[in-house]
Amino acid sequence: MSLRYLSEVDSTNSWLIRNVAQLEDGDAVYTDNQTAGRGRKGRVWENLPGGMLCLSMLIRRPLADPATLPLLSSLAADDAVSALCGRPGEIKWPNDLLLGGKKICGILCESLQAGDSACYITGIGINLSQPADFFVQRGIPHGGSIFSVTGVRSTLDDAAQALYTALNRRIAAFAEGGFAAIAAEYRAACVNLGREVWTDTLRGVAAAVDDAGRLVVRTETGETAVFTGEVTVRGIY
Repeated sequence: MSLRYLSEVDSTNSWLIRNVAQLEDGDAVYTDNQTAGRGRKGRVWENLPGGMLCLSMLIRRPLADPATLPLLSSLAADDAVSALCGRPGEIKWPNDLLLGGKKICGILCESLQAGDSACYITGIGINLSQPADFFVQRGIPHGGSIFSVTGVRSTLDDAAQALYTALNRRIAAFAEGGFAAIAAEYRAACVNLGREVWTDTLRGVAAAVDDAGRLVVRTETGETAVFTGEVTVRGIY
């Protein structure tokens, strides 16, 4: 396993995909200058060179529950942020990490086939040092960085090492145990629970995160388990 710095790259996820044949389980790359970062549904992740950690890790070992890798990744990101600034974040289901009511982290997990086996990539971007007006000027009022929220400055290398260490520790248990291995910690960090939430098709109260990692929403007609899609949460920002 290795952690490699890239001075500039289109996307750390894309770099791993292009080079997967030469890489081993646990290999990771990071940068603070990602020129074509991708988010969920093809969204662009706003970047300020020097202000953000972008790190992607390749997972070649079998995973008991690969569908919940994004949830695992949010816990690892929270571990890293806590180590850097001494303040834990909150997770907006499924994998948005908030700090002080601001979104500071984006996660994109992907799967691919390498030879006869499946591989997985977790890509994590953590806002480190952008000032508050960076987000205001770009029309992202709910965005923030570790610095803009806490005043703590973290170096890129320290942040990368903290995240890499957290991912390795978390994945060791997650690979065999799946979501069950992290469920209690995830639920404790999940900001959705007990709050009003809504999607395009339902509105209710987030009652639980079930054993499959799904958000259970209690409505007037019963409970519905949600696994994908956009979920809005009242009062978290």
